Amino acid sequence: MRIYHIATLADWKEAQTSGSYTTSTLGRSLEEEGFIHAARHDQVPAVRDRYYADVAEPLVVLEIETDLVGADVREEQVGDQTYPHVYGPVPAAAVVAWRPARLPPIELGTREPTTPVPAATLGFRGGAVVLAASAFVGFWCAVIAQAATSDDRLPVGVSFVLWSLTAILAGAALVAFGYAEWLHSRAAHAE
Repeated sequence: MRIYHIATLADWKEAQTSGSYTTSTLGRSLEEEGFIHAARHDQVPAVRDRYYADVAEPLVVLEIETDLVGADVREEQVGDQTYPHVYGPVPAAAVVAWRPARLPPIELGTREPTTPVPAATLGFRGGAVVLAASAFVGFWCAVIAQAATSDDRLPVGVSFVLWSLTAILAGAALVAFGYAEWLHSRAAHAE
């Protein structure tokens, strides 16, 4: 069975060095208390928040495999719940995993407010995309028409018209995109 114990990182590192963990609870040893306090997985957050909320040093949750402990582990009533208690030292080898008991505090950054993009800018950008897509389609139509003109299946004028239309659409797309960006930079500098 797995049980859990909240420890200071310093106490856990000391246990790794010595080979056994003997802190009963914050500030109390196994010798003073007579057992090591533990909890089931679902009880860990409540224990952490109730008994360790004011602890500034790093805390870890030790995951203990009771089959590896070698000491008596008893479920005992504490208030309206039962908690596991370990009546002896916990060998470091019985701690099969450990993790931070809480995430370190982080400072949230702030972002500069962005200038909303003017509707005209969005409109011209959208128009530029449509014109560019049309120029792409026109390019492939002109390529196909050019091949058909070479085989005398189409008159020369058809491919000329399609190439001209492609050039006009591409130019219009560039102008629309340039105008959209000019409007956007103008709005950004106005503020």
